Amino acid sequence: MAVDAAAAAPATRHYRDVTTHTPESVRRPGPGLDWANKPELYRTYAGAETVALPTPQTLAQLALAAIGPLPAPSAAAPLDIGTLSTVLFLTGGITRTRASGGDIRATAAAGALYPNELYVVAGDLPGLPAGVYHYEPQAAHLARLRSGDWRGGVAVAADDPEIARAPATVVVTGILWRSAWKYRARAYRHLHWDGGMMAAHLLAAAAATSMPATLRAAFVDRELDRLLGLDGRRELTVALVPLGVPAGTAAASRDVPPLAWTPSSLSPRPLDYPEAQAYHTATQLADAAAVRRIRTAQFQVPAHTTEAPVVALPVSATSQIPLDTAVRRRSSARRFTHQPIAAAQLAAVLSAPASALAADFLHGDGSLLETYVIVNAVDGVLAGAYHYRRGERRLEQLRAGDLRDTAGFLCLEQALARDAAAVLFYMSPLDHVGGAFGERGYRFAELEAGVRGGRAYLAARAVGVGATGLTFYDREVTRFFSPHAAKLEPLLVVAIGVPARRSRGG
Repeated sequence: MAVDAAAAAPATRHYRDVTTHTPESVRRPGPGLDWANKPELYRTYAGAETVALPTPQTLAQLALAAIGPLPAPSAAAPLDIGTLSTVLFLTGGITRTRASGGDIRATAAAGALYPNELYVVAGDLPGLPAGVYHYEPQAAHLARLRSGDWRGGVAVAADDPEIARAPATVVVTGILWRSAWKYRARAYRHLHWDGGMMAAHLLAAAAATSMPATLRAAFVDRELDRLLGLDGRRELTVALVPLGVPAGTAAASRDVPPLAWTPSSLSPRPLDYPEAQAYHTATQLADAAAVRRIRTAQFQVPAHTTEAPVVALPVSATSQIPLDTAVRRRSSARRFTHQPIAAAQLAAVLSAPASALAADFLHGDGSLLETYVIVNAVDGVLAGAYHYRRGERRLEQLRAGDLRDTAGFLCLEQALARDAAAVLFYMSPLDHVGGAFGERGYRFAELEAGVRGGRAYLAARAVGVGATGLTFYDREVTRFFSPHAAKLEPLLVVAIGVPARRSRGG
């Protein structure tokens, strides 16, 4: 049963505790991966009518410019099937195929498991009749799950009548088993990290096509799940992004019958993880009143008092790389050299992702996160550990010295963090977040971390460095950055640096 977000505070601590990485838990031999039971990476709806999508447009908008303020409504271009195809491709499309096999998609996903799906709830658009659609990137088409205008249902779920007038809303969902196959109960985090990465691309693509868009993470879960035909257990709604300027008459809400189509199976024996399922139930919003409480909640990252030395970063590096190119060439670095990067490159990867995010759980240029950095090899910045002062765009030095081995240890003893030029830790005061938003706040923080991480990937590619997402020893990260970060918990790590080129044989 769905519950009000403010009514289940103890579950946050329970879920974080049972999914915490420790050196002992990671080093302990596990059961191994059941390759015969690996989930399928693509979802289809057999029998559903399909609409072929036009070839995505090649956009000239620069990548760094797209990670920034959204265009004013007066500058918005009309949404049609061509623009929608481009936005979907830059968010979840297949950009290329590896020579060794397997597709590379627009956004990063832990373990290349791609647990998130994209749906579209649209009014009548040029080239696309009104309906509820599922995006199927391997065939570059939309599968029509419902005919007619269902935008009113999205508006009711999000308690925002303007969504019923938006040309279309893209909905990001998550399939828990895809990530849980490898990451088990911790997979619930990955749904929001990887979903946030997709949201970062979706917002950037909207900006690049002069399309107003906002990230919405507060909604009545069961309403959206029913509209999309999700069971709310194995596949669930993560976030939604209305696209375009509201116009015309608002679509009315309608009774929602069951879908006529059944999604393709995931694997022979999908497994359930009770901890993740229980926590998802605890974070659901039951009604419009709960959504409104989220929207009016006030949150501010607790102030830090410190006399640590401050390092001014240079002006951020500029780039002429278009968003389209950055997305098509994006991939996670497999290995880094020890070659340093420029301080201006680090400045760009810190400042561009930190720009204002239009989201229903944030106000102005606010954030639920703080960014910490271990600098290993950045020209002009001493090696050491730092806190990034987002508003000032300066680094606050917490300790100096060679911390390569420490960075590697904190990130599950992985060489990628040890060898990177810099390692970014996105952290949040989750207890304060929970106090402001209830259980739902945990989802918001994880989702925002994914968005900031997705922007960091794009910024890194734009200024000529590589990036990769990493996970970590939770308590060890907090301990290392304390006392400054004593009340914060890590949510996501992104390492950046100069990628090592693979040999011909690799």
